[in-house]
Amino acid sequence: MKGFFTGISRREKQFAVAGIVIALVFFMPFLAMADPGSIPGSEPSGTRPSSAQEKPLDVKQGDSCKDVLPADTPSYVVCEWLTPPQDAAKVAAFWAADGGANLEKAQPLPQNYVRCNQKTDLSKEPNCRGGQTFCEELPSGWYKCTNMVNNQVTYEKYVDGKKQVLTSAPPDAMTPADRDATDRAPSDSGTTDPGTTDSGTTDPGRTDPGRTDPGRTDPGRTDPGTTDPGTTDPGTTDPGNGDTGETGRPAVPSPTPSNELGPGPTVRSAAPVATAITAASKAGMRIWVENDLADDFRAGDAQFRAAVAKLVAAAKRPGVVGVKFADYLGFRDFTSAAQVKQFVAEATKALRSKLPGKRLAMGVVVPELGCGQAEQCVADMRSRYPLVTRSRVDDYIRTSGVDRVYVASGLFGKSYGGFKVTLDGQESAITPAIAAQAQWMAVKALGWDAVVQIGSREYGLTHSGQSSPWDKERAQAEVDARVGNAIGLGAQTVTLWGHRISYDADHRRILDAGLAPNSVWQALIGKGMRERLSVLFDPGNPEVSVSADIQALAKGVSEIFVLV
Repeated sequence: MKGFFTGISRREKQFAVAGIVIALVFFMPFLAMADPGSIPGSEPSGTRPSSAQEKPLDVKQGDSCKDVLPADTPSYVVCEWLTPPQDAAKVAAFWAADGGANLEKAQPLPQNYVRCNQKTDLSKEPNCRGGQTFCEELPSGWYKCTNMVNNQVTYEKYVDGKKQVLTSAPPDAMTPADRDATDRAPSDSGTTDPGTTDSGTTDPGRTDPGRTDPGRTDPGRTDPGTTDPGTTDPGTTDPGNGDTGETGRPAVPSPTPSNELGPGPTVRSAAPVATAITAASKAGMRIWVENDLADDFRAGDAQFRAAVAKLVAAAKRPGVVGVKFADYLGFRDFTSAAQVKQFVAEATKALRSKLPGKRLAMGVVVPELGCGQAEQCVADMRSRYPLVTRSRVDDYIRTSGVDRVYVASGLFGKSYGGFKVTLDGQESAITPAIAAQAQWMAVKALGWDAVVQIGSREYGLTHSGQSSPWDKERAQAEVDARVGNAIGLGAQTVTLWGHRISYDADHRRILDAGLAPNSVWQALIGKGMRERLSVLFDPGNPEVSVSADIQALAKGVSEIFVLV
């Protein structure tokens, strides 16, 4: 080495030293991180464990995505993972219990199967109690089930997850031999399994909640007698004219039907609107301006253009990112679905042309989504609110061309409470938590989030008194049910209605009087959801002052909708 350095020039020595330094700086860290076994001679022979000696990961660790998330992850974040090993036995027991009854309920069934006549835990008992029943699938989809103890025959089929059981063959399940026997001697009219539906006896006044005919409601259906005060009488709206080609605006606005939503917030003057936008900008909030243009649209071109101009002027102020131009779309103010779609088309066209680059949003309400599996509830909501059925709102959203859609929650609690659903085998009235979960699971299933950004507008956390009546425990439960369910099931943001909104001669607050925080506000802040929360704000009706109100609200929300 000494001879090498004495035989090269000074410049070559400098290059050699630089090369050694580069090698030490850049390559040694990679060697340090490498598997020691990749460097020959770095470990004594035979000391490295073989793969057979390696211990598997402890099942208490790494078997749930919760173990991957940081400790300060908000509790509303829900994740799914593969079934961990310690739960696999429970899963197997679930499917094997009661002679495989849960497997039988799951679709599709095998062509032929055997079940126990009495409840039997086959994981503990070798034989079925009461013997067995053999079921074979018929070409029609019905199963002919023969009790191998007494030879009694029943015909069974699952429809929409509900089991139908008949003691005589329905026409579409009859074999040629069955038809011959029926011709010779009329069969028993048959009895149905309690709680199941005989497919041969349908209620003509009932609609299938899985299939909606947008242009038709049941004319013979009447309100059950327990409607909320002010709900729409289905007889005052002609849903049959929904899509008959009516596209023009009515010359004289028809009376707005009274309903659970009331007349809506009051529109304010420009001065407090400008103050609110400036204050929200200083607070670092995302700012939207809002005004429902539906009434103006129905009043004629002149009033509609004036309302659009007012909204555009507010939206052009610095810091405003978007415009919300409709709320409860189709719930009131319109007489046909075609008119609703025309309104959306003209409003978006006018706003897009005058506000390039601004985002557009609208609000919808779909009462039936909170019903869950309660079919009577679905039918009732469709008959009372025919222009905002699931299928019609789906059409409005997919053809709207807007950037965001806000789905209203928490409006129909009294109506939902009159219906029941079955959860874990027990009947329960539809609570706000059940309604919220049902609604947001339905929104996710409809795939609206693949078309637009979906948000929630939650109306159920406000109060009309000087202070919230809920204690800490109740407030926490309500926030989890109304906000947590929405975000956990796909809503990107939740707008709180409202800070102090004058609504139907009532003042609704999210904070207490004088901007005092309450249990609801503390629960919201405690969840760490500020970036996902926004608030609807009426600058013409502040609690203390526009600036003070917005400064207080900015502690819990990051976005504001300023009423124009």
